[in-house]
Amino acid sequence: MDSFKPFDQITSVDKQHLFLQKMGGKEMDLPSHHCTLKAIQLHTGVPQIIRGQFNIARNMALYSYFFYSLGSEVQLKACSVIEHALRIKANRPELMLRQLLILANDKNWLMDSGFRHIEKPGESRGYCKSLERVLPHLRNESAHGVPPLVWDCISHIERCADLVNQLFPQVRKSGQ
Repeated sequence: MDSFKPFDQITSVDKQHLFLQKMGGKEMDLPSHHCTLKAIQLHTGVPQIIRGQFNIARNMALYSYFFYSLGSEVQLKACSVIEHALRIKANRPELMLRQLLILANDKNWLMDSGFRHIEKPGESRGYCKSLERVLPHLRNESAHGVPPLVWDCISHIERCADLVNQLFPQVRKSGQ
């Protein structure tokens, strides 16, 4: 069970991260954690409202350094950013996340090659198709009281950015 963090430990790394490091996870330090999150960006073609909500998710991920349990909330926030972006792109506010993902795949808005973690993207778009099942399931579990164990919330931020960036055309600067 999580407890309220004592005042003198507010700016200390969460002990859960230290425990996970001992179990063979990667070492975590605040400067590299911040640098990693800072590098994950949405391009300027993404609507400002979505970029703002994405920055909230990135800040939550940053602060998970101090409070490990925020990681599961980052996952939920990333899903809500994705859903909001899909609703804007589709101009279909009545559709739910699964329906929006099906529409995005039907319209070829998403490609496996647009996700940084996929080493050899195929043309079958298997990963994008799997999102129709997986994302609503993850979101629903988080939203309805089954907080997941999140080893590394950075991957949720990366996947959110990769998906959202595919939905909107990049704005080209004049002269390019």
